[in-house]
This record gives sequence, C-alpha cells and structure tokens, in this order.
Amino acid sequence: LTVIPALSSLLLKSRGEHEAFVFRVIKPAYGRALELALRGRVFVLALAVILLVASLAAFPLLGTEFVPALEEGSIQYRITNIPSASLDESLAVAKRAEQLLLAIPEVAFVFSMTGRAERGDVEDVNNTEAFVALKPLSAWRPGLTKPALVEEMREKLEGAIPTALFSFGQRIQMRVDELISGIRAALAIKVYGEDLGQLSRLAEQVKDVLASVKGAKDVQVETLLGKPTVTFQVDRAAAARFGLNAAEVLDVVRAGLGGEAVSTLIDGPRRYEVVARFDEASRRDVSDILRIPLRTAEGNLVPLSRVTEATVTSGVAKVRHESLSRLIVVQANVEGRDVGGFVAEAQERISKAVKFPAGYYTDWGGAFENQRRAMRTLSIIVPLTIALILVLLYTAFNSLRHALLIISGVPFSVVGGILALLISGQNLSVPASIGFIAVFGVAMLNGVVLVAYLVQLREEGLPLSEVVRQGCLLRLRPVLMTATVTILGLVPLLLARGVGAEVQRPLATVVVGGLFTSTLLTLFVLPILYLILESRKGQRENDTIGGPANA
Repeated sequence: LTVIPALSSLLLKSRGEHEAFVFRVIKPAYGRALELALRGRVFVLALAVILLVASLAAFPLLGTEFVPALEEGSIQYRITNIPSASLDESLAVAKRAEQLLLAIPEVAFVFSMTGRAERGDVEDVNNTEAFVALKPLSAWRPGLTKPALVEEMREKLEGAIPTALFSFGQRIQMRVDELISGIRAALAIKVYGEDLGQLSRLAEQVKDVLASVKGAKDVQVETLLGKPTVTFQVDRAAAARFGLNAAEVLDVVRAGLGGEAVSTLIDGPRRYEVVARFDEASRRDVSDILRIPLRTAEGNLVPLSRVTEATVTSGVAKVRHESLSRLIVVQANVEGRDVGGFVAEAQERISKAVKFPAGYYTDWGGAFENQRRAMRTLSIIVPLTIALILVLLYTAFNSLRHALLIISGVPFSVVGGILALLISGQNLSVPASIGFIAVFGVAMLNGVVLVAYLVQLREEGLPLSEVVRQGCLLRLRPVLMTATVTILGLVPLLLARGVGAEVQRPLATVVVGGLFTSTLLTLFVLPILYLILESRKGQRENDTIGGPANA
C-alpha cells in the first residue's frame, strides 16, 4: 500500500504495452482453449464435477498420521528386563547388546543409560535406553536402508538375548511419545479396570491381537507383576502365648529389614538421621530373617519363625492410575503403513476377539491421540476460516453471488491436493492439512483477481460474452504468475532430503498439486460459472422490467 506504489512511480516508465515471449505464445493458445470451453460449457462443468466427486471418493484411500516420521539420522532402542532384574544384571545385558551392535559395519558407537534418577521421570533399573550413532550413508553397504538396518539389529538382539524385550525408535521421537502417553512407542493401548490380574490377562489378549495386525512392531505389555515379594503373616495365637502382639512383631521386621531412625547427627545447620538395621548377612535369605530373635515381656528370646510364617510371592512391580482407575499399557510401533489405518483395523479386530467385562475398557494414545486432537481442531478452524473469508468477499464485492463464485475454487483445489498425495504415496497428516489451507488461500486469491476485473469490465458496459473473453485474456498473466511463483517457491521443499524434509514434503505436495487444478478452474470453469450466473441475472432483470410493460 505504501512502498510498492512509491517504487513503481520511480522505477516504472511508460513504454507502451509489451509482453514477454512466453505470454505471446501462451495467450493465443489459451484464447482458443477458452473459446472451446465456452462452447462446450456443459461438458466442461460435468468433467469438473466428475473430477471433484472422484477425488472425494478417493479421499478414504489416503492413509492418516499425525506427522511423518522425522529422520533424525540415528537410532535409539529400549531394553526391558524382568522386574526383578538387578542393576548388575541390567548392565550386563546392556553391555552384551552394545557388543552385538558394534559388530554391524554401519554403527559408529553405542552408549546406554540404565534406570533414571528420582527427579523428573523415574525409571527402574530393569529398563535401559541406548543411543546408536550411525556412520555416514556413504559408508553403508550398497542398497541398505535404515528400516532394513533396524530390522537387522532387532533380529540380532532378540536372537542373542531372549530374556529381554527390545523396542526401536529415534531419540526425539521416543521422548515426544513418552511425554504424550507415558510410553516410548508410537501407539499406546490403555486397558482400564480394577483387578490387576484381570488387567494383565486382558492386556495379553490385546497384545496377541495387535501383534497379528500388519505393520505392528515391538508389541509389548507393560509388566505389572513379577517383583519378588516376601509376605510375613503373624500367627496371632502363637504370638499371644508369648505375650506378643502382631504390631510388635511387624515393627521388628520393618526396622530390621528397612531400617529405623534411632538418633540424629547434627553438623552445623545440617541434620542427618542415624538409621539402624540388620547387616546384609542377616537379611540375605528368608530363612535368615526368620531367625531374628524377639524379646517377650518376661525377657525371653523367641525366634521370629515361632510366631510368623514367611512366603515368597510374585508381587506388583508398579501400578498406574489415570482417570481414577488402574490401567495397564500395551505399546507398539507401526512400520510400513499409516497409523490411522492401523488403528482402525486393530480396533475392529480387538472388539471382535477380546471380551471386556463390565468396568473394563480401552483407550488409544500416542501419535494417534495427537492426530485425533489435531484433526478435531482443524475440523473447527477450517470451516470457520472459510466462513470469515466469505464474509470479507461479500463485503468487498457487495454481492453474495460473486463471493460464492470465488469460494467455488476451494473444493476444486482439493482435487489436485488429494491426487498429489495418492500419486506420491504420502499420508494425510497435519502438514498436509495445513497445505490444503494454504492452497485454499491461493485459489481464492486468483479468483479475486479474475472476478474483480470481470466485474469492472461489466460495469464499463461491455457485452457479457466480451467481458468474459477479454477479461480472462488480460488476467491470464497475473493468474499464471501467482501459481507459478508459489510452485517454484515450494520446489526446494519437494526435493529436500535433509533433516525435517519429511515434515515439509506433504505441505509442498498438497500446495503444488492443488494449484494445478485450482488454476485450471480459475482459467476455464470460473469464467463459465460467471457467464451462467450473469446471464441468469440479466434474464431475471429483463423479466422484472418487461413484466409491468407487457401487462
């Protein structure tokens, strides 16, 4: 509004009308094509509607996902040992896994982290995360791809270490998944209920069904049970005979095994509790614990085994709570297909194969949860945006007919976007949805450029047929330039292969494909629609004017 007019007055000189060679070739060809389209307007409109219906019918064939997997250039895997695994055992498994992977030529180095501190996200010592740095692609074996390399690693680790579970991903991706659903996998099926045993049985059934779905990888059930637990049951009758009660007996067990503060050490402003408990030799085995002496009221010593029965059971490793209910998580990664299609098939199979008792149900999280939330938001924002644009167009043209004519470019721009995704084999994702919004804007911009000029020529008194032919020819250059500049600006995103290119490519694909069809609409279908609408308007005006005179 300010700089461009000022620069134009300084730099642009009046030298008469001059067109580039390209447009001197394109304009006559477009004039002949437009003339044919105007003569066969019914055929052109029918063809446009058929393409629109066909693209909408092909829309369900598109896979769906939140965002394409970002290629981070490295691999991260997770080792899950049995809950009772000690720190030394977990470290030995991690070391063995590192040695196996270092034998693969494409691996530069591996480092592992076992457990996690109490601050932040706590992790038990039976879980290990390992980062695998890869050598440059030029040093890889010919024809080897990253998915094939991950599969080779998975087979090597699972074959050599059958006692542990392995899941593969990427560092940032797994961290984001954990922040979303609490698990480091692309998909989380949360089974809710009350009884932990029933939850474990249902989760195993869900896991079996999920593993049978095409594309499922690293399917695992979160381990709730399996932590060795010693339970002490006091024989109250026997304890009463020695003048003891259950609380006194269990206090001795608690203090001897877990420790009890007996004093406080003061060091300036610092205070340290002095905790006393039995030495390791006295609490290494259950039989040693049962020999702990108890002092009766008479001063006699009674071994713990006389009044207590100890049993070793498989206890609960951890219990998750969410929405005021217990839950267990079944996690999986999806490879070779879209997440949306995978979830739809898995939900159908699970609903048929697994019968959930009353009070037990499932919920799906992970990347699918993000995708569902984003699509729900876009389903509100996109119609609202188009409605606001319609209001602005009506305000600018003072005509609902012209505003709707320009908005008609929106559905036809969808045709090219859908076809481009299908041809390129990409899924409908959040970047692709944003691409549709962008191409909507460019399509309506071209519509405004053409319709505004047609309205101007119409107001100057030119015949309707001449308005359409002359207006389209004179506005051919700005319409083509708008589409061409946008397409050329997106070519780098289409051809990029660096980090982040996977996220940018769907947006560029949709915009480029949508611009092809929306430009054809602007140059051929829009003039036909304008001609039809203005002809009917003129006919109605003639009928209105001629009615009273004839009467």
